[in-house]
Amino acid sequence: MTDPALSLARLPRIDAARGGAVVAMVLYHLSWDLNHFGWLTLNLFASPAWLAARAGILSAFLFLAGVSLVLSTRGGMDRRRFGRRWALLAAAAAAITAVSLAVFPQSPILFGVLHHLAVGSLLGLAFLRLPAAVTALAGVAVLALPQWMGFPLFDSPWLSWVGLVTHEPDANDYVPLFPWFGVLLLGMAAGRLWGERAGGGAPASLAWLGRHSLPVYLIHQPVLFGLLWGITAAGLSPAGDETERSFHASCVASCVQTGADEEGCVQSCHCIAGGLKEHGLWQAVLRRNTTPEEMERVMAVIRACRP
Repeated sequence: MTDPALSLARLPRIDAARGGAVVAMVLYHLSWDLNHFGWLTLNLFASPAWLAARAGILSAFLFLAGVSLVLSTRGGMDRRRFGRRWALLAAAAAAITAVSLAVFPQSPILFGVLHHLAVGSLLGLAFLRLPAAVTALAGVAVLALPQWMGFPLFDSPWLSWVGLVTHEPDANDYVPLFPWFGVLLLGMAAGRLWGERAGGGAPASLAWLGRHSLPVYLIHQPVLFGLLWGITAAGLSPAGDETERSFHASCVASCVQTGADEEGCVQSCHCIAGGLKEHGLWQAVLRRNTTPEEMERVMAVIRACRP
């Protein structure tokens, strides 16, 4: 996403790195959409590989935001330019929240990546003149703190953005200050050490994407989601065979009967199907002849995917 304080002289390597992160983000969101509409069955919410992919993409954006914040202010910060770009970022974050409340009211995006970039960029100003080592140590501390402590106070929807929670909120994108601000701080430390070495050539297409990452972020998902929704609604989806569709329909119906919202049940059932396939349990479940040991593994998959 676009950083709120970019220098007048672009840094092609930073732009290209951000452009690469944009490509990865679009592919991840396409996978999410295909999974949501049942075109594919992917264990996005429990598979270590998919969780690592999300964390890697998010880390790339935040790290590069930290690098850019330092490099763009190395000759002094243009406050008016910073304020104008920050206001644009904050407005985009507010728009994301409004749309998510309308589309996914049970799991809205109250503090996602854009919200984090807006708040993190302001907090990062306090570290601009500190030595790189101090900033890096602060980043490590922010990353580590949630592993050691959480407080019920921060489970409130009004305070969950801090991140020191005991239970994560149900949200389609949740990027709290702890631990993710630590990644931005590490990027700032790298920016202090990197200096002018961030210059140089880079692939033009990726650099272009990096320069326009915010509009791409705002536009790509409505386009992908809307396109797949239209094709699916028209009955043209190549999703799964009849057995898989039957399993999914039965799973969602059972889940809704427990009182869970349908949107969460749809995601949960896709997660369960993907987890069963990933762990070699799919056919055994369909045949209904699981062993006690297999049933324990099935229940572990269900618990991991529960909405």
